[in-house]
Amino acid sequence: MSRTTKILSAIVAVLAGVYAIQKFTTKTSTTQTSRPFADLDTSKVTALNVNFGEDIRLQKVAGSWNVVSPILFPADPGQMSMVLTRLASNPSASIVADNLSDSSAYGLGGGAGSVSVSTSSGKSMTFRIGNATPDLNGTYISMEGEPEVFQLATNLRPLFGRSLTGWRDKRIFNIPVSDIASLDLALGDTLFHFTRNDTSWNVNGVSIPSVKAEGLAGDIVGAMATGFVDSTLSPSKVMLDYGITLLSREHLTGQIFKSAESEFSFGEMCISNSANNQIYTIAPTFPEYLVRELLAIKKAYLSRESS
Repeated sequence: MSRTTKILSAIVAVLAGVYAIQKFTTKTSTTQTSRPFADLDTSKVTALNVNFGEDIRLQKVAGSWNVVSPILFPADPGQMSMVLTRLASNPSASIVADNLSDSSAYGLGGGAGSVSVSTSSGKSMTFRIGNATPDLNGTYISMEGEPEVFQLATNLRPLFGRSLTGWRDKRIFNIPVSDIASLDLALGDTLFHFTRNDTSWNVNGVSIPSVKAEGLAGDIVGAMATGFVDSTLSPSKVMLDYGITLLSREHLTGQIFKSAESEFSFGEMCISNSANNQIYTIAPTFPEYLVRELLAIKKAYLSRESS
């Protein structure tokens, strides 16, 4: 192929690309701006439907958000706060296409995410989330009932495009230390019975610095899950049994254990909670930390050498 032929071929390829882009959009604009969420009062939002390949429905009841489908579970309050705050910021958008003939041009085809928002006033809003912009700082979206494609000045995909785990509340207990009357931890043959009397703490009848006991109790009830186990799970090794008695006399029990290994997994560190019969996966370093703390307490306050 001669050099002239190569140049002509390159020119034809460029022109073909320009034609394809023009075919995707009947009219483009980089000067028109809009605020797609201007009419949304986030203080009145009561329901959210998100679908990025998995249909997830959330509802606000009595001031608290819950996942209601495909399971019933408390929603992550931090995630919900970020979502509503981002929408409330009313980000600006540029109209990049007045009419899109090929929705895949901006990722608004079959792989797009869909979000529906409902409010207590009866107003609703549905929009689709396409690709992130090349700099990853924005997103292409389209609003239901409107032909335009918007380039939003914020990236909504990481925020809305989460799996079910990302929307679930990862707090295992959600209990303040001040609500604890006693805490029992069984490590092997040793039972550590922590009791609180106002601001003072004992372990097995021996006085222990409050900062030590409250730090340990706080780490337990403030633990965050890394995931969820929604099926029967067989423990292969129980590391700790626990019991928590609250001032309200409610009693919570469970185990910290490693799940049995399989051909697909080496086993995960888990914790069960009798309050909701839920098993959570946790960071593998968490039970190791608890064991170290308990052994240190045993040596410092319960061994014969310390008496």
